[in-house]
Amino acid sequence: MRNQAIAVLGSALLVGACSGISVSTDYDPSVDFTSFTTYTWLDTEGDNIDNITDSRVRNSVNAALATRGFQENDSNPDMAVGYQGTTAERKSYNTVNSGWGGGYGGYGWGGYGMSMGTSTTYENTWQEGSLILGVFDAESKALVWTGTATATLDQGRSPEERQQLIDDAVEKMMKDFPPGS
Repeated sequence: MRNQAIAVLGSALLVGACSGISVSTDYDPSVDFTSFTTYTWLDTEGDNIDNITDSRVRNSVNAALATRGFQENDSNPDMAVGYQGTTAERKSYNTVNSGWGGGYGGYGWGGYGMSMGTSTTYENTWQEGSLILGVFDAESKALVWTGTATATLDQGRSPEERQQLIDDAVEKMMKDFPPGS
């Protein structure tokens, strides 16, 4: 029973760690996506992406495209797929007021009461990461579809949780890919 409770809690934590992904997509409505059946990867060398993350992203996108009927073909592709990863430090500020007194009354000048209080401002800092995926027409080299997924990064995530976050981001981005299907 205890192991079952731990497994349920672990699953809940994993889902919680992967939630909070915001996604936006856009595409060229004049493109006939039904004419695309094959793809190749654009080179990401020099994009400051480590090999582990590169492998995770490519495996996740490959799986998402395969379930949609696309095949990787480097010799004669219909589309080219590329991605970028970005990080940014985000901050928010919360001010908490505490004090006593105040209000109306016969004290002091102008009929207002006296009051004392303090305000304390707290700064919250976190890392936010974005995965930007682009699909290009291989012949014209025009961008035909783009998706961006953004989530809070946590350096304490396990390798499995990191893969799950990427899988969730890619699946959420590509939910309606190809457009019109």
